[in-house]
Amino acid sequence: MGFSRIGVVLLCVSAIGCTTSPDLPSTSNNVLSVLEPGEQVKANQVSQKRDRVVQVQGQIKAQAPLMGGQRAYEVQDETGSVWVVSDRTVPATGSRVSVQGRVKFQKIEIGGKDQSSVYIEQQ
Repeated sequence: MGFSRIGVVLLCVSAIGCTTSPDLPSTSNNVLSVLEPGEQVKANQVSQKRDRVVQVQGQIKAQAPLMGGQRAYEVQDETGSVWVVSDRTVPATGSRVSVQGRVKFQKIEIGGKDQSSVYIEQQ
């Protein structure tokens, strides 16, 4: 009787341990970004790093609210500037920051002219 109880417990633990959580994808980008910090780049290099995790340091030059509670802010270093989209609280304009996130590309066409933009989605 004791053996069958232990067998049932081990079976349940094994079954639980082998499944993935419905809230955590099996290949979570968040886990990878913690284990592999973003490549440190200058603002003028961000456009060459699409879909990669990067880290940029600089000074906040401007901010703008976005829909859905997100904010966008512009980080400027000695080479140029890049916009960052975040759902976090943004430090005041003029603050020095170090930002890590995934480089994204947004195709935008206004009046037949290409206004596409590269930005960092903060992690």
